Amino acid sequence: MQVTPAEAVRLLKHRTAPDALHVTGPLDLSGAAWLRELPLWLRCSALILDDCPQLSALPQDLQCDRLSARRTPALTELDGRISVRERADFSGSGLKRVQAELRASRLSFAGCRALTQLEGQISVNTLDLSGCSSLLHLGAALHVIQTLELAGTSLASLPPGLRAGLRWSGVPVDARFVLQPEALTGREVLLTRNVQRRRILLDRLGVEKFLADVGGLVLDRDRDAGGERQLVQVPFEDDEPLVAVLVRCPSTGGRYTLRVPPFVRTCAEAVAWTANLNVTDYRPLREA
Repeated sequence: MQVTPAEAVRLLKHRTAPDALHVTGPLDLSGAAWLRELPLWLRCSALILDDCPQLSALPQDLQCDRLSARRTPALTELDGRISVRERADFSGSGLKRVQAELRASRLSFAGCRALTQLEGQISVNTLDLSGCSSLLHLGAALHVIQTLELAGTSLASLPPGLRAGLRWSGVPVDARFVLQPEALTGREVLLTRNVQRRRILLDRLGVEKFLADVGGLVLDRDRDAGGERQLVQVPFEDDEPLVAVLVRCPSTGGRYTLRVPPFVRTCAEAVAWTANLNVTDYRPLREA
């Protein structure tokens, strides 16, 4: 059945839509709290499903120019055949498992923190998996032609045939950066001249390990209930210096490294800043 977008909305709302539906324009169903399902076979120019809280499945056979299903918490599985000429965006959805034949120019699963399986015949130009923190492996049949964004992932491996350029917050990186962050060193951070790349290297390595590797210039030291505190600085070429305060918890004995703004000059000022207070207002009766 071929219908206008308005007629398609009416049919879907009254649950009288046929299994096969050809919509002569964009179908915008964003925010439709009543929407639970779609026809099995659907064609339209654009399909907008953002913020549909009860939608739990997409058509088994879907073709459109653009697809947006962002923030759809009940959409936990994706299967069937999906062909999108431009962008398919599932960012922030509740997807846990993808086992689909999926083609798109640009595909995003950004922020799908519950996603654990990405399998099927997936072929795209660019793929954004940033924030997919539960995803450990990618399907062997995954085909990414240009770039693969992986910031915030915890992947343990990459498909052997993958040739896409890897990105971390938009910065080109290699497989070691993604898969073996523990192998990074503070010296690599210091020797990196590109500011953006240096920042993501430092973020991936962690301030504590970086300072353990390279040390730093001690700007200030004093004592509190946990023992000696140090404020250290590491200057960077063409960027603001790293400043951090090293403290020990008086209750557990654990050591902590807390990054603070570069204008901080004393340990007391740094610790007060971490509590969102001025140094004159930070007067803890007891530190635990």
